[in-house]
Formats: sequence, C-alpha cells, structure tokens
Amino acid sequence: MLALTPMKLTFCGATRTVTGSKYLLQANGKNILIECGLYQGHTSEWLQRNTHLPFDSSKIDIMLLSHAHIDHSGLVPVLGRSGFRGKVFCTEATADLCRVMLMDSAHIQEQDAIYLTKKNAKKGLPPVEPLYTQADTQAVLGQFQSVGSYNQPIGVTDGVTATWLDAGHMLGSAMIVIDIVEGGRKVRLAFTGDLGRGNSDMLRDPDHPQSADYLLTESTYGNRVHEPLADVNDRVCAIIKRAVEKSGKIIIPSFAVGRTQQLLYTVYQLVKRRCIPTLPVYVDSPLSLQATEVFKRHPNPSTRIFTISW
Repeated sequence: MLALTPMKLTFCGATRTVTGSKYLLQANGKNILIECGLYQGHTSEWLQRNTHLPFDSSKIDIMLLSHAHIDHSGLVPVLGRSGFRGKVFCTEATADLCRVMLMDSAHIQEQDAIYLTKKNAKKGLPPVEPLYTQADTQAVLGQFQSVGSYNQPIGVTDGVTATWLDAGHMLGSAMIVIDIVEGGRKVRLAFTGDLGRGNSDMLRDPDHPQSADYLLTESTYGNRVHEPLADVNDRVCAIIKRAVEKSGKIIIPSFAVGRTQQLLYTVYQLVKRRCIPTLPVYVDSPLSLQATEVFKRHPNPSTRIFTISW
C-alpha cells in the first residue's frame, strides 16, 4: 500500500460514511497523510477502526490538516504514538484549537478507560487501555507547524507545495490546494475538507480554488437545504422573550466549539438591537471557555464578536 511510485491517492477513511477522514497521497517518494480523524460509530467498529490505522505510521513523512474537528484530527495522537515523526501542517487557529480539543479528547479517553476497567474488574476481565493519553497528545502537539495566513503557498516536502484557503466551516478551517511536480508533470489536487454554507456572522464565506486537475469534496449535507440564518436568529429571539415573560430560565445544549460562540454572538446581537433585555449568560463548559479564548486570539475582521466582554 505504501509503494513510493507513481503518484497515488488512497482513501483510508470517511468513504461512504461521515467520520474518520484519512487520505494518503504518495508523490515524489513521499507519503503525505491528509487528515487523521477519529471514527465515531458503534463500539465494536469504533474500536477496530480507531486502534488499527490502515498504514504504517512510521512511514508517513508529513501530514496536512484542514481543521480541528475531531472527525478530522482526533487520531493524530495515535499517529504520533505509533511512530509518526513528521510535521503536521495547518493554520495557526487550527493548531490552537487542536491543543484544547485533542487534550479534552484524551481526557475523555482516559476517563472512559477507567470506567470500563472498573466494569471489567467485576466480571474478571482485563483492564481497558485508553485509545490515547494526554501525554501522547502533548507529545504530538509539538509536531504541529502553522502555515501562516490563508492563500500563502508553502513547500511541505520534495516537489509538493500546499496552499490553505478559507473553507468557512469553523475557525481556522481550510481547503488545501496541493501542487505536485513529479517526473516532469504538474498536477493540482484540491481538497475541500468540510465546507461552510456562507452568510455566517462568525466566519467568512468559503474561498474558491482557481483551478484543479482533481477535486476531493465533502457531501455530508449535499441533499439538505439549510434555513436562512436570519430566521434562526428570530426564532432564538422569540424563545428568549417567551422565557423572560414567564420569568423562566433557558438551557441550551451546544457543541463546545463553533456553536457555543455563535450562540453567544447571537444573544449579543439581540441585546444590542434591543430585541431582548440584557440577561446573565453562563457558559458551563471548560472546553467551551477554552475554545472561546482561542476565538478571541484569532479575530475575524468581518465581525465585532471579539470586542464582546466575555
């Protein structure tokens, strides 16, 4: 599978499913891994897919990462623990988010292993090892290298240049355009990663690769039409006003990264427009608070969200 020539692309994950993204590109005698995501599914399949990487990690030369979501980055600690010693190239915001998200994921792996080990002990079964630990994660985080700003080509290995374009999916997310010169021919591969839908309060609209010989794109929501954001904001406003009128409380479960910050900004907008009264807002999630600090370090010039006093 890891033959060095000719140029070859192997789909190692997220094929006919929506998690566990991994793609192996081989060019100029180098093995380039694009994404290394955690597979999220039923327990037996979860264990099989996440503990057995479909390639020799020690032979991967570099890794390119589009964004920090765990289904794209969540197995990077396993990759490092099993022998990968190269660099992980990504945007600076992605690297910062991975520092908090991967450490949080490692903590969950450790806690789950403790819980399952206690259950196994009652049945006379052996202890359970975590998928990876915080120590594994801390070690591989030292291999992350920021690519600087969007639209800046950077040489990542022999004859291979990569450019990160804004994907508008989450803070730091990117499409990766890969230019390869091999054996006298030039090939451009565009990998979209996950794409944003545009017209977001928080993020810029997705950029567009100018050209490509091959295009790899996601299709998770290819058959869905999303509601306009303005309609969603009006619905949030109505819910809050109804709760205020009844002297109630509003509890909103939310993803820690991206959704929480969008909700905070939505509430800020509604207060500023005097659609709702000023209310105390509490974020009860250490990961959400850490992620919000990352958002504040990487302001988007198109929005004023980062001027809010959190």
